[in-house]
Amino acid sequence: MVAARLRLILPVFVLIAVTLFLLNKNFRVQPDHRNTAHIFMLTTLNVWDSENMATYHFAPVQTWPQAKKFNHYYKRLEDKIGNNYYVSHPPLAFIANYFIIKTLGLPINQRSLQMIIAFLLIAGALILAWIAGQLSSESNLRFKNHIMLAAMVMYLLNPVNLFAHSYHNFSEIWGQFFLILSLAAWLLYLKSDRVIASRIFLFIATALLASTDWMGITFLAAIVLIYWKRLKIPHIRRGILVAASAIVGTNALVVVQYVSIAGFDAFVRAIGIRFLERSGYFGNQYTDMGYHILNPDTWLLLLQQIHNLLVGPGYLVLTMFAVAIFFIHKTKLPNESKVLVLAFFTAFLFFFAVFSAGSTHYIYTARFTPFLALAIAHLYEKIAHSCKRKAWFIAVFIATMHLLGFWALKEFKNKSFQQENKQIQLDIASKVISEQKRDSISLNSNWEERDIIYLSWQSKRNLVWIKD
Repeated sequence: MVAARLRLILPVFVLIAVTLFLLNKNFRVQPDHRNTAHIFMLTTLNVWDSENMATYHFAPVQTWPQAKKFNHYYKRLEDKIGNNYYVSHPPLAFIANYFIIKTLGLPINQRSLQMIIAFLLIAGALILAWIAGQLSSESNLRFKNHIMLAAMVMYLLNPVNLFAHSYHNFSEIWGQFFLILSLAAWLLYLKSDRVIASRIFLFIATALLASTDWMGITFLAAIVLIYWKRLKIPHIRRGILVAASAIVGTNALVVVQYVSIAGFDAFVRAIGIRFLERSGYFGNQYTDMGYHILNPDTWLLLLQQIHNLLVGPGYLVLTMFAVAIFFIHKTKLPNESKVLVLAFFTAFLFFFAVFSAGSTHYIYTARFTPFLALAIAHLYEKIAHSCKRKAWFIAVFIATMHLLGFWALKEFKNKSFQQENKQIQLDIASKVISEQKRDSISLNSNWEERDIIYLSWQSKRNLVWIKD
């Protein structure tokens, strides 16, 4: 037993060390000018730190207090004194980052944000390994360790995931972690004899998901869809009711919080416009960058996003799935293993709801990585048990994972932000803007509209474009 545990613990430590080494190479105090997620997050945290969170309804404010009010490059939800709020997501990721940073005495900068999401990546991988172990029917501890390690490797070495946990300490990544926690809570509820304790854990996990990401809604939709035929079973029905009460109740509180900023009509308009832009179902006029469902370029981008997700070990999952379909009988999942399907449909339904954003944003595919991690563990176990020469299959699998891992790391390196001369230009411009206390800037041919996000943050001014 002790030897079996050591065979698991040592590779886990190596995996964690390699992951931290890879992420640490991208740790920087200042964000890249293209990293709008961290700029949004840092803006909110700095404004909260300069005054009081309660002054801003504990909501993600984007208006600098000492600059011109009612002045912003993109007005989302504005209060009566001219503060602009980022309400595209529930606010817990912002609150959690602020609480962690203040509790640990960390500076409010990008490095602190990166340290936090590095922890989320490793914690998420460990929870997924636990889920894979719980779903496995394997009695051989050594092979069970392989199954759990496969899930960890898949999650930690996916290039989209590594990129996300380098540059995207934002609602989506916190939501991804709480999705994993919710999957673990649901599985524990299904298997545990401690009904009250498991219900409390399920309630807390799903409430955290709902207060961080609208994906809580698709988690509830997915769990009802998957377990619809088993609702007559009291244990299943009560578990779904616990999750539903947590998600619906939490989302209701978030709506009340955001409505308190400027009223119900203003909130509905702000969130409605964002949905129109992100969904892609309402034509060119109501989409972000013109990528809507009838635009062929959107579908090409979707294919590219699928490739981005599968680069490296992801293609092995696809290959193993094809092998399982064509060569292995009894492909139906046992009831507990439907957690794997729950992971997929939660991400898929959300991706479907915001089709335009999902097709155009690299980061959105990271939501599928928990599913890929559990899928590779399940397929590894299933195919190995169907092989006459199990040892040969394991050897080929491990060798292939190493090769695909190198491909994934190369892709991660290519996607990572490299220093650009443009950042130096923007830093110089932001210093001038700050010294002259400007409220607007001209949009010249060398700048993109997203550059105003970086300039506003660096200069601590609320800027708008003047288009010459």
